[in-house]
Amino acid sequence: MVTIKDISKASGFSITTVSKALNNYPDISKHTKALIRNLCDEMGYIPNSSARSLKTTHSYTVGVVFEEITNQGLQHPVFSKILESFKSEIESHGFDILFLAKYMGNQNGSYLQHSKRKQVEAILVLCADFNTPEMIELYQSDIPIIMIDFDVNTATNITSDNQTGVYQAIKHLIDNNHKAIAHIHGDRNTFIGGQRKEFFEAFLNDHGIEVKAEYLVPGQNFSKEEGYTAMQQLLNLENLPTAVFCASDMLAIGAIEAIHDAGKRVPEDFSIVGFDGIDIGQYITPRLTTIRQNTKEMGRLAAVHMLNYLDDAKEAKQGKTMTVETELITGNSTKALPKEL
Repeated sequence: MVTIKDISKASGFSITTVSKALNNYPDISKHTKALIRNLCDEMGYIPNSSARSLKTTHSYTVGVVFEEITNQGLQHPVFSKILESFKSEIESHGFDILFLAKYMGNQNGSYLQHSKRKQVEAILVLCADFNTPEMIELYQSDIPIIMIDFDVNTATNITSDNQTGVYQAIKHLIDNNHKAIAHIHGDRNTFIGGQRKEFFEAFLNDHGIEVKAEYLVPGQNFSKEEGYTAMQQLLNLENLPTAVFCASDMLAIGAIEAIHDAGKRVPEDFSIVGFDGIDIGQYITPRLTTIRQNTKEMGRLAAVHMLNYLDDAKEAKQGKTMTVETELITGNSTKALPKEL
């Protein structure tokens, strides 16, 4: 088995320098770290995590709580991208990732019990329901928690800048002379569903555009099926909107399908704007106009702050919300209306 001594001898660096490079010490240059890590890969060096844990009192394991209700699992178009980025960053610092379960076989338990049993040092939470007893138990523990798209005063929340994102969407529609704008919104009791709906109404009011109650239709779980049903409801109105802002791309894709099935066209009859920037939205016809979330940065930021908090769990429990910039992606699902004289 290749040892640190072997890496030291082959590289010409001291054992101390090799060890510091592998543990990402700041006093070792990026160039030296890269040389040593590349040599480790070439020689097949594998760190002994058990021995490392004994020496440092770290388990070098972080947990992930992943629950979503659209039945897409790890193929979820947003969460999967965040997880991919998080995984890349956290593993580059020598940490393993453990997906946490509520139950261990036939035994009753909780996320917190599982976390303690496996000695995870911090937890990333991507979840559909943040208010279950199991989740509240986690927030109240001393384990550093990083959350995606939820705000609680004992954890750090990483989310997109929903205010700016909604503004970008509505401004795009208003700039194209739309005034009859509907909103297919997510569950208003969820963090992003509530925020995006609130900002939608605020921006329309700011521009002197009436927020019609019949133009606010729920798509609770942000799914394609709910987007389809919500759009059907809008299509049955006497006074139709000219544009629809959807709280997710999957809602928008469902809405477009409902419009096509009703014999109407996008964007000729309705302009559609989504929110997420998922890959499939750029491959459908028409190509979706959307607000792209920077999921890579969200995952990276979650990992960076998790690593920082491992040395100061108290700091992690202060409750912070960090926002990531969004970007308007102009596709073919919107069109400009003639200006009113």
